[in-house]
Amino acid sequence: MKVYLPSEIGFCFGVKRALKLTYDELKNGEKVYTLGELIHNPYVVEDLKRKGVEPVSDPSQIKEGTVIIRSHGADPSLIERMKKEGLKVVDATCPYVLKLRKIVTLLSKKSYQIVVVGLDTHPEIKGVMASIKEKRVYVVKNPDEAKNVPYAKKIGVVVQTTESLDNFRNIVKNLMEKGEECRVFNTICRVIRDRQQALKELVKRVEAMIIVGGYSSSNTYQLFRICQNLKVKAQFIEGEEDLRLKEWKGVKTVGIMGGTSTPKELIEKVKDRLLSIES
Repeated sequence: MKVYLPSEIGFCFGVKRALKLTYDELKNGEKVYTLGELIHNPYVVEDLKRKGVEPVSDPSQIKEGTVIIRSHGADPSLIERMKKEGLKVVDATCPYVLKLRKIVTLLSKKSYQIVVVGLDTHPEIKGVMASIKEKRVYVVKNPDEAKNVPYAKKIGVVVQTTESLDNFRNIVKNLMEKGEECRVFNTICRVIRDRQQALKELVKRVEAMIIVGGYSSSNTYQLFRICQNLKVKAQFIEGEEDLRLKEWKGVKTVGIMGGTSTPKELIEKVKDRLLSIES
């Protein structure tokens, strides 16, 4: 069996930054909390717990210590409230998410009807929605939902940073007829766009793909969806123990791709496990 990996694997710079900020706070000796899971990868989250980082969903549970705002961001008013209550807040929001918010705020001030392409249940989108005072905002996840967006004179379109570029393109096509003016901003993270393109190239060289990352990771799931759309055999796993080894016997070429919150070491372990099939 030959196993192929893309040239870039492991954490993106946003995840690296969030982890560095968290480790720096641990060195200070204070209790460290994260508002929700810092990133969407169970192995990393469990490792942080062992080091003393506690994820909480409700900030009222925190009486003292340092709170890390995860890479997906959070409601700005919630952050201000925690600061007023005397908690130390370290903002690890990904710069691409901050850029998305800046664009949305500008569109809102200029009275655009805003369409956000993504999932309304994702923490990134929840944080974006909470930062908008003007509530003429619609979140759509597929081209069919885009058809239900009402007509407006001015429409501004942005996209979740972890979304599939193909899905974004298809939705935008249906939004172009929804207004006299339609401004479109491609706010998908550059690293994620590059990985999606790298996956499409890798698929041409292999019989099957393994996508590695947290099941709750949006950008990892989008990689798996691309495999499905390209009609290539694919398995989405969180770690090497999830491999169904019997399914891979006889397969001569396999590609492995990880999400931006998937540790490089985890991908290497999956590769080693695959190669052990023939040994």
